[in-house]
Amino acid sequence: MTSSRLVAACLLYAGVHALAMGTEARPPATPAAAAANLDARIQALLTKVTGSLRPLKGGTFDMGDWGDEHGRYYDMETSSRPLHKVTLDGFSMMAYKVTYEDFDVFTDATGKERIAMDDIYIKSRAPKRPAGVSWHGAKAYCLWLGTLTKLSFSLPTEAQWEYAARSGGKKMLFATDNGKIERGRNFPNDWKHGDKEPDLPDVGSYPPNPAGLYGMSEDTGEWVEDWFDPDYYKVSAKRNPRGPSTGSEKVQRGSVEGSAEISAAVFMRAKSLPQTLQATLPNGLGGGKVMVPFPGYSSYKEDNFRCAALPIKN
Repeated sequence: MTSSRLVAACLLYAGVHALAMGTEARPPATPAAAAANLDARIQALLTKVTGSLRPLKGGTFDMGDWGDEHGRYYDMETSSRPLHKVTLDGFSMMAYKVTYEDFDVFTDATGKERIAMDDIYIKSRAPKRPAGVSWHGAKAYCLWLGTLTKLSFSLPTEAQWEYAARSGGKKMLFATDNGKIERGRNFPNDWKHGDKEPDLPDVGSYPPNPAGLYGMSEDTGEWVEDWFDPDYYKVSAKRNPRGPSTGSEKVQRGSVEGSAEISAAVFMRAKSLPQTLQATLPNGLGGGKVMVPFPGYSSYKEDNFRCAALPIKN
């Protein structure tokens, strides 16, 4: 069969199949219709984002691991110490982590490739799940929102993230509705290694913390603005700290550094390359693993984020 006949046969089959399913073959959307649909999606996203902002009044709090009543630190790592006073100006924080549905609007509008579209990571995709994004992708998304809304959107600083997770700097060990982890009610259920790993829950699946913020302690990390330095707390600025001026890895906050519940404590810190790497086997199973960057803005499904808008008047 010639190539032209093969194409014709395929088209004929597609038409017959569509009729057999009770539908008609439809022409693709025109550029004007596609543009109008994208404009509508952008406007819906902006309405959602501005409606979900939670304002936090400025204040002073003790940042870091404050330890238990016996003077024992919760965190085995020293990077969450020493406890130090920080004063923040007022700001607003998104109530929800950015979802795949949200991030698709951004990549479609800016002509970037959609994230998590390969055979492995596409299984993690669902519209309302938190998007697995590199730091660069998270930063670009927040800045894009800023250009559209005229608000000063960016990634939150590490201090802002902890202050918000603690509902204004309160001594709450976990960013849940009551400061405790109660699996199945305000936190995802546990699962054992060897079992099939469950999907990440949709954003908003569990109650928010008292500041109205959802999912700040839910088995994922969230990108913040700061470069990581394990000793930064020893020299941190007292007002509106922004972390070290340079570095090689960015800070992640949230539920980090393992599956134990304490890894979700509000002061826990983790680090990751802003352009995340993944293992691949370029020469087959016997060739050894090689670490290569994720394509575009893609990253592991647990690399999530939300944006902050600052400053606001108290």
